[in-house]
Amino acid sequence: QPLPRVFIADNQEIEDPDPALSIEDVRRMLADYMPELHNCAVHEEDKDGKHYVSFIKRVGTKGKYESA
Repeated sequence: QPLPRVFIADNQEIEDPDPALSIEDVRRMLADYMPELHNCAVHEEDKDGKHYVSFIKRVGTKGKYESA
């Protein structure tokens, strides 16, 4: 039996909305409410009898100013 999943985004623990969904499906669903998840890294770790899935913001260069 798989470990229960706990999702972490923006330092918040989020209950697994549906164990039948893939991690990518959950990320897409949460991105409707947390747009930064559209472009994030995923880190998975088994700890204390649970499978933790962390969505980690990526540092982007959008809007970065470069002088000539």
